[in-house]
Amino acid sequence: MELFLEEVKDFEALKEVLKKYPEVPTEYKVAVIVFAFDEENRLILQRRGPACRDERFKLEGIGGGVQETDYDFRSALQREIVEEVGENAKIKVNEFITTIGEKTFDLRENKENYWILLAYKGTFEGGELQILEPTKNLGYEKYKMGEVNEEELSVAARKFYGIMKERFGERKREDEIEL
Repeated sequence: MELFLEEVKDFEALKEVLKKYPEVPTEYKVAVIVFAFDEENRLILQRRGPACRDERFKLEGIGGGVQETDYDFRSALQREIVEEVGENAKIKVNEFITTIGEKTFDLRENKENYWILLAYKGTFEGGELQILEPTKNLGYEKYKMGEVNEEELSVAARKFYGIMKERFGERKREDEIEL
């Protein structure tokens, strides 16, 4: 479910905003995700591997869980980008897109988790996208907006993709997209 459009900086700000949403459980995990577009305006998605906690073999954006030690959400996303694609790839984090809440079933811990997912739009500025965790990331795939088989997307990525199509349009070039 889409929660809110305003960007929050850190856990403290997030907790304050979440007071407005009684449907969000008091226990949740937070993840940050970038939906990065390359120079040909293709969306870069990664294919989840067999060691992922949920949504195995589905496509999603680049990112991961926020740690309590992360200074703020944008720095957490920068850390996750480096952990996922390596230091040789340059992904610029641009605008904040939205926040959604999503319940998933953790196959490793055999329990349900509620996730607060913060999504950002980004630009792939060059370099090599590496696969640093081959059991969690089977590779990168690039798609123009409107060309993704949405059944291949994780539940959360499908929600974000629908929001991006609605807000940005399927056929607009990246430099025409405004938030």
